[in-house]
Amino acid sequence: MAECSNCKRVLSCGCQKRTASDGTSVCSDCLGQYESSLTQKTNQITEPQLNTWGKDRYKNLNKFIKT
Repeated sequence: MAECSNCKRVLSCGCQKRTASDGTSVCSDCLGQYESSLTQKTNQITEPQLNTWGKDRYKNLNKFIKT
């Protein structure tokens, strides 16, 4: 038995099960609501600034570079 990850309802039949764009199993009733919540979350994610990673981010790569 599958379970909707949005509303926690038990999906007894395969025709109720839908796969969201992120691969999560949700029921057919929750699919629209779940997809809209995904787009809101992705709109809130910002690109990391270059200074977030640090100026010495490539320091440990020297052990992998063959000379």
